[in-house]
Order: sequence, then C-alpha cells, then structure tokens
Amino acid sequence: MRRLAPLLALAFAPALIASGSAAAGTGANDFYAVPESLAAARPGSLIRAARIEAPDGAKAWRVLYHSRTVDGRDIAVSGVVVAPEDKPPKGGRPILSWAHGTTGIADVCAPSKSPTIASSIPYVADFLKAGYVVAATDYEGLGTPGVHPFLVGDSEAHGVLDAARAARRLDGTGAGRDLVVFGHSQGGHAALFAGERARSYAPELRLDGVVAGAPAADLDVLIPAASAVKPAFGLMVLVSKGFQAAYPEADPATVLTPGAIAESAIAEDHCVTDVIRQFAGTADPVVARNPADTPPWPDLLHENSAGHRAAGAPLLVVQGAADQIIVRGLTDAWVQQACGEHDVLDYHVYDGADHGSVLTAARNDVLAFLAARLERKPARNNCP
Repeated sequence: MRRLAPLLALAFAPALIASGSAAAGTGANDFYAVPESLAAARPGSLIRAARIEAPDGAKAWRVLYHSRTVDGRDIAVSGVVVAPEDKPPKGGRPILSWAHGTTGIADVCAPSKSPTIASSIPYVADFLKAGYVVAATDYEGLGTPGVHPFLVGDSEAHGVLDAARAARRLDGTGAGRDLVVFGHSQGGHAALFAGERARSYAPELRLDGVVAGAPAADLDVLIPAASAVKPAFGLMVLVSKGFQAAYPEADPATVLTPGAIAESAIAEDHCVTDVIRQFAGTADPVVARNPADTPPWPDLLHENSAGHRAAGAPLLVVQGAADQIIVRGLTDAWVQQACGEHDVLDYHVYDGADHGSVLTAARNDVLAFLAARLERKPARNNCP
C-alpha cells in the first residue's frame, strides 16, 4: 500500500488548501465548561442539555455527556441530538450517530457551536423523516477541555458511541438500542473505529450498519504522504499535536522542526483552513523526519489505521472517483484489506464526485443501505 503514497502526496497539493472548516459559531461557551467537582459516571451519562434551533418537525439539543479517553479516564464531550417531534414507535427509534469531517483541534472548531448545526448534518431531514434520532458528537477536546486527539481511532469511537448513549438518556427522544453509524473523511475514520469497537465498548447498543464516506482509513499511508508535500504540512501539525494528547510519547519534536513547533500554537485557536494556510505559506522547514521511519509513529499510525479488526457490522464505503484528498486508489487498497478481514462490505465509487460532493452523489445509496440494515435484510457484499 505504500506505493500509493506518491499519488496521495500529489493529490494533497491542490486540494487541502481548498478544503473548508465547519462553521465554528460563537455558542454559549459556559455550556461547555466542565464542573470542577464533576464525579465520574457511566459513558453516555448526561451532564447537561439545552434546547437549540431544530429543523421543521423536530426538536434538538446541545448536549454535554460523559465519555472516556483512550486510557480510560472520564471526560466530558459535547455534541448535538436531533429527534422527530411525533410519538416514537414501540421499542424506540433507531439512532443514527453522525461523525463529522476535519474541523481542527481548537475549541472554536466544535460543530455544535454553530447555531444551525442541527439542520446542517448531512441528510438530516431524510433521517428525521425515516424516524431516526440523530446524535452528532464534537469528539473529545473540541469545545471541551483538552486537545482534540485528531485521528485517534479509539477517542473518536468513544465520542461517537457515547453520543448515541446520551441520546437514549435524553428525555423526549424516544431513542431505542438500534444503532447505525455514518461519517465522512475524518468522520469516516471515526465511523469505522466505532464499528470495530461497538461490541466491546457499548454492548447494550445493537450496531446494524456502518457507512464511511471517503474515509481517512489508512494512516500508515496517509500521514507519511502528508509529511512529503508542503500544502499538507498543516495536517502534520494537527496530527502531531492531536496524537500527543492521547499518547504522551508522541512528541511533536520527533517529526516537526523547532520553528514549526513554535508556530503550531495557531492550531490551538484556529480551525483547519487557517492551519493549512499557515504552514503551506511558510518558507521555513516544517517536517523534520518522516513519521513512517521515526518511532513511536509507525506503531501509533498502524494502531490508528482502520481495517485490522472485524468491522462489527455490514459496511458501506462510498468514494468519489475525482477525490483529490482521499484519492480513490487509497480507498480501493483499503477496501481490499478490509475484505481480507471477512467483512461484509459494499463499495461504491461515483464518477465525477470529489471529496465533498460524494455525499450528494451517494445520498440514495446511503439511505437505502441504512434502511435495509434496520429492516434486517441481507447486506450486499461486493468484496472480491
């Protein structure tokens, strides 16, 4: 798979600069403050919830809930829950846990801080019409104390699964135990890890299916490639700071230059577009060493690459043929690897679709796949 790195590196050059960050909004920052005396509680337990603007026919809340770090510490994570207003069916509504793409690692980049977030989740009107409760995590460290562990799989999985748990504990949602997970880009990575971890981490939930759109699945290839091209150096800064938040041994000084480390403070209060622009525009060296050859990075990147464990549920992977960020060749190779785990996997590639527009192109297939999973229909498997 390493032969894909040069192709991926070339693709990053025009594309990452153009990729936007989610609207940060202002939000009520005191909502995200964690009480100093907060006692540990079961993952998914609610700390607080507040009603926010919702789509027509729905109700929505900003939520703060208990979750866990990769080393098991109790933390607070924020997010959003959206539910239909009508009466839930017997047995409860299915939960759709949405995993968002890269926004950054700073608190201002938390999607739930946008006043229109409940209407901005992809396909949210379709999900509500179909009777889903939609849960959308911000991930650990976005909005709440600490640095977001960017592309750390277990951290993302905990946020995604505990958001679903929080939706069940919120009065007025009618959420049951059936769960489907959907994510795009970084969120595709998060969705895959949520699937792999669901049975052991959240056994009370019944995971029925996982959708990954243009997933940043294979960090073994993606991150070394990002270290090789200037327009992607900002991604290296986000990864180095995010991994250090989860793994103290992942010192950014092992892969970044002293000058880059000094400038990396921009990531603490700016979102992804500003970080990418900052490091793409510098004339100074940024990457000191290739993480593929610099311990402890090879082991950590492999540990946080999806597909080395059973998927946990049938998968749908959707990919744009014209994607210049997560290029098709990378996802093709990852799908082959995942199929080797004997997963049930349906892979769709959309001609002309790029990294963002794949969500538009795949809409009908995603909705049909999720509906079929909840109806217990046999899943299509197009693994070779």
